[in-house]
Order: sequence, then C-alpha cells, then structure tokens
Amino acid sequence: MASSAMSARILVAVVCAVGCTGVMAAPAAAIFPFEIYDTSGEPPQPDRAERLAMATRVLSQALEKTGRYSPIDLEPFSAEIAKTVPRYRCGDCFLPVARKAGAAYAVVSVVHKVSSLISSMDIWIIDASNGARIAHLGGQIRGDTPEAYEHGVRFLVRNRLPPDAPSGDGTPTK
Repeated sequence: MASSAMSARILVAVVCAVGCTGVMAAPAAAIFPFEIYDTSGEPPQPDRAERLAMATRVLSQALEKTGRYSPIDLEPFSAEIAKTVPRYRCGDCFLPVARKAGAAYAVVSVVHKVSSLISSMDIWIIDASNGARIAHLGGQIRGDTPEAYEHGVRFLVRNRLPPDAPSGDGTPTK
C-alpha cells in the first residue's frame, strides 16, 4: 500500500513537472506569402519570386523567434491561397483560408516597389477569428535585393512589432 501511495505521488510530481510549467504554446499563425505591388515601371528582376519567398521564410522565422507566434504550414492550401491574390487589397479574402488551416492569426505582407532604390514594406497581423488588426509593421527599405528584403523584414519584426501584440498565450503583453 505504501508503495502505491508513493508511486502516485511520484506520478503527480512528474506530470506537474512536465505539464504544469505554465508555458503555453504560441498561437498558430498563417503567414501568407509576401506579395509585391510594383509601381516602378521597371521590368521585374528575374529573381523576384525567389526574393519574395525568402522574405516570407525570414518573416516566419523572425515571428516564431519572438515566441508570440507559431507558423503553420500553408502548403496544403496553396491553390486556395492563389485565389486570394492580391491579399493587400482583397477585403480579408484570406481569412477563411487562415481559419481552415487552424490559425489564430493571419499575417499578410507586401512590398511596394517605387523604384530600384526605394520600396516600402508592410506586414499586417490580423486576428483570424474576427478580422481585427492586431499590428501593422511598416517602413521603407533601400534596394531591390535579397539583402535589403531580409534586412527589412528582420528590422520590422525586431523594432516595429508592438509590445502589446499578443504574447505566446494569445493575450496582449504589457
């Protein structure tokens, strides 16, 4: 009998040590591919698609690193995502895809290319359940290169993600 009671206590201690840490998983985020809104009048560079894909990967990694978001795989929804282009002006047409993917948040990003030297980058974080804008990270980048895009994404997440954006448990941080 004494060993059963001791075993029960050990089991409770192990369960609490493993499951009662108070650490909540970061909410799922549907990070949609970066898009470009090009008003430069210049011909597109041949590596544009790869650069936008790289920027999306960097954004996904940077948001995950904050501990506030857990990027989910949107590859199974690629056909549905293609129908939402351009997301930056589709009136939240991407939200059903985010919900179907199981995301708490949708992340939509665009580079507005004005010239080879001047572009702006905007990233919106949106509550997938109701369409509320949680955060807007925006700024200008210099250059139309992979390095400029990567630097721009990292800068925006590091310096423009509001401190009151949702934390890992989905509640605003203070």
